[in-house]
Amino acid sequence: MNNVVLDSIFDGFLSFDFDDWFVPEIISSLIVILIIIILSFVIYFKFKGASENPLEEQKGFKLVISMAVEKVENFVVEIMGENNRGFAGVACGLAIYVFLAFIFGLTGLASPMSYLGVCLSLGFTTLIFIHVTAIRYQRWRYFKRYVEPIFIFLPVNIITTFTPGLSLALRLFGNAIGGFCIMGIVYFSLENLSNFIFGSIFMGNYWANSLGVTVSGAEGPAGIFLAPVITPILHFYFDLFSGFIQTFVYLMLTLIQILQEIPEEPELVIEKVSQNS
Repeated sequence: MNNVVLDSIFDGFLSFDFDDWFVPEIISSLIVILIIIILSFVIYFKFKGASENPLEEQKGFKLVISMAVEKVENFVVEIMGENNRGFAGVACGLAIYVFLAFIFGLTGLASPMSYLGVCLSLGFTTLIFIHVTAIRYQRWRYFKRYVEPIFIFLPVNIITTFTPGLSLALRLFGNAIGGFCIMGIVYFSLENLSNFIFGSIFMGNYWANSLGVTVSGAEGPAGIFLAPVITPILHFYFDLFSGFIQTFVYLMLTLIQILQEIPEEPELVIEKVSQNS
């Protein structure tokens, strides 16, 4: 019995079948990445000659991109300080992907954020930046954290290492799947309500059945009238607004956790000591 359970759990993981690995959410994620790559090339060629004429007035697309990059840079500097402005590039990449992944469901395709594997990948990405930054600044002292306060805490410290990434992943997944479930319930309810109100007009879906399509309940043509009126407002909140908020929170938490691994500048330490004394 235990072997059967384990086989069912790892069946998709060990399978080389295309359908087991490339689920709709992964395909959507690859499309989002492709969009970002194309957008990157467009931005590169748009700004390619900016260094030759830096005083040129920016308009349209270039102005929007410049303002967006400036906002992200200011956000990074506000959280991490001027010396860590270089993280703005990482912040821009993560922000664009997370936001596009959240609103991708508006296209009618599966949202990448409704798949736990995508959210775990983002959490793992944050972990990589955290520990690479820690090793860069702390060198060999980085490994001391795993045996503090005593060596016996090594297993616990290793497990807690993954806590920040797992927390971020579950936060993203929970918000995405929550919105997805609510919208599914709303669509189902509106279809049934619309079919109840307008069903008599179609005489029990007579028009659909006359075309050789057997339909019943909310699947009939009478069930399509209420959803387009009400759901756009909910999509604005659960996709656009919620996507923006979750992108902001994810980016802020990622930058804060990276900042915790960067030692304070000596000038700041001296200033704090003098203020306390």
